[in-house]
Amino acid sequence: MPRLEHDRLPGTIKGSERAFEVKLGGLGGFELRPTRLFVWKGAERDTSEKLVSLADQPVGLEHSRRESTLRMGTVEVRSRGNPLMTVALAGAIAFRRLADREPDTQA
Repeated sequence: MPRLEHDRLPGTIKGSERAFEVKLGGLGGFELRPTRLFVWKGAERDTSEKLVSLADQPVGLEHSRRESTLRMGTVEVRSRGNPLMTVALAGAIAFRRLADREPDTQA
């Protein structure tokens, strides 16, 4: 069974949005931020990355956050800030964007 490794950066990071990232070895992965979702396939993120924008500008850059990484075999989970809060904020921003869209005109 693969060993679980946990790394935590010693200090805090400021000026960066909270994030929750999952990499599945060579298959690809995703990174969720409150205002953006990055998705890629394969081991190289830069060559196949797709972006889904949830808002116009990053939010919460003035707050300090800790970053940590969990690894188990080829699976890697990285978070900057609380991952549950990241998912909740992204969901709230996406829902608000959907609710603010103009309703389709009825025929």
